Amino acid sequence: MKLWVRLTAISTAIIIAVLGLSLITINAAQEAALKRADEENVRMSLSLICRNVTSAVNTDTSQIQSITLRSIVNYYFSTYAHLLRRENVYYTLSQHEKYLFNNSPIDIAHVIEDTEIPKLSHIALGEAEIPVVRLSTINGDMLVGACSFTITNQSFTAHLSMDVSETDKQILKMRWVSVFVLITACICAALLIAFMIRLALRPVQKMTETAALIAGGEYNRRTSVYTKDEIGQLSKAFDQMANSIEEKISSLDDQLHRSQLLLGALAHELKTPMTSIIGYADSLLHMPLSEEQRIVCAERILTTGKHTELLSQKLMELISLTEDEHIYKKRFPACHLADTLRELFGSKAIISCEPFELFGDKTLLLSMTANLIENAIRVSPEGEKVRVDICRNGMVAYISVSDKGCGIPSVYIDLVTEPFFRVDKSRSRSSGGAGLGLTICKLIAERHGGKIIIESEPGKGTRVTASLLQNDDNSPTS
Repeated sequence: MKLWVRLTAISTAIIIAVLGLSLITINAAQEAALKRADEENVRMSLSLICRNVTSAVNTDTSQIQSITLRSIVNYYFSTYAHLLRRENVYYTLSQHEKYLFNNSPIDIAHVIEDTEIPKLSHIALGEAEIPVVRLSTINGDMLVGACSFTITNQSFTAHLSMDVSETDKQILKMRWVSVFVLITACICAALLIAFMIRLALRPVQKMTETAALIAGGEYNRRTSVYTKDEIGQLSKAFDQMANSIEEKISSLDDQLHRSQLLLGALAHELKTPMTSIIGYADSLLHMPLSEEQRIVCAERILTTGKHTELLSQKLMELISLTEDEHIYKKRFPACHLADTLRELFGSKAIISCEPFELFGDKTLLLSMTANLIENAIRVSPEGEKVRVDICRNGMVAYISVSDKGCGIPSVYIDLVTEPFFRVDKSRSRSSGGAGLGLTICKLIAERHGGKIIIESEPGKGTRVTASLLQNDDNSPTS
């Protein structure tokens, strides 16, 4: 079941329960009020006729015979009964269980014979109340009331019966009206609630469609629901998640693309040394060579093997830098880096270092600087020293390596940091270069919040500077 259907059903059920209970309560109150009104009407009408009769007859009747008195009472009672008569209202006057007057269609006296009948004097004083009995007949319900009064020591009993079928019909009509109102209100409410809920859940439908599109590969899709409610917050969180997913997938795509390029370039780069190793090895096995020629073949195999080993080492280092692994930065004296470089390169490099604390991964920074120095030594004339400067300016540290080699043409400066790119391929292979040094240096500088800056002029030399962002973050940084 869909959410909007479930919410509509729940809301409609609540409305039916609340509205039904309200209508039942209202109807019950109205029915009770109508029934009380009928009962009060019976009491007031009966009390009124009894008081009128007693007022009219209650003179000096001490000398009147009982038969004459009975006739007088009957006359006045019948007269007032005709004067007060209304449709469906009947009167009865009896004495000693004998009717003196009766226009009722039923035997009223026997209906309430077990009911204590109060006297009119007590009713006038508020000490008693006329009893009213509800009686079901073939023609409908009737209300019957009784009251007694005394004139010259003679007791009379008056009864009044009222047909309340119209009241019952009115009550039934009210019930049917309530049912109609309930059904109509529930239908209208259900339609309105369904429309409003579907309207309110339209952003959720949009989010569902967007999620399906993202799952299908359209990672640039967004819900863009800008409301100030919970759905708006959910949409914002969903879009943030989609941004993060898109960034991660883009990063993975870039890594995959780089890895594919690296593997393709590696396969191409390994083809030449492997062909050379196979050729020289085949010559050693099958060709009649002199001892001197064998030594030359073995040296060539050794040199090519070392080049291949260097190539694999550089590639592994490059792959580790391209993956999202943490590097561990800490503060250490810059002079420690300079001392280590002096031990590695001796008199081949002139190293100048300002006294300050360098912030970064010491191992990676040593590898980067060593790569730059090796490249500079490789392209420098025999006996020419390279220059290394380590300094800091504000929040940025700089490591610069300068040589007086052949330089790099300006059209190649942006390409020399690409994997396996060589300006002079034959010279780089013969000098043992793998074509990955500057690529590794670039990645290390970027992982330290900086970059590689290359300044070169053909025939005069090259200056490569690595800028490193300095901060107080001592935690692992990716």
